Amino acid sequence: MLSRTAFDLDCTPIIPECGFACPKCIQEIETTLSCKDGVSKVYMEGESEEGKLVVEHDPAITTVDQLIEAFKMLPSFYEGFFIPTVITA
Repeated sequence: MLSRTAFDLDCTPIIPECGFACPKCIQEIETTLSCKDGVSKVYMEGESEEGKLVVEHDPAITTVDQLIEAFKMLPSFYEGFFIPTVITA
């Protein structure tokens, strides 16, 4: 059964001028997470700074902790990495 996990990604500590609107970051995140076993879909929901990243995944194959760990290498083109916060609602 698929789970839908939403993440808030605050990139301003590593890229202050960005505001998570850079298509390069979004594309890299979507590509990286989509390649993980158990992930069926990765997409942005909402507009840039107000938006959230949503990952549809099978938690029996890829856990939320494993998804968070995947962020530790992103973005690959900048020093630092995203630290996502899971949005619960």
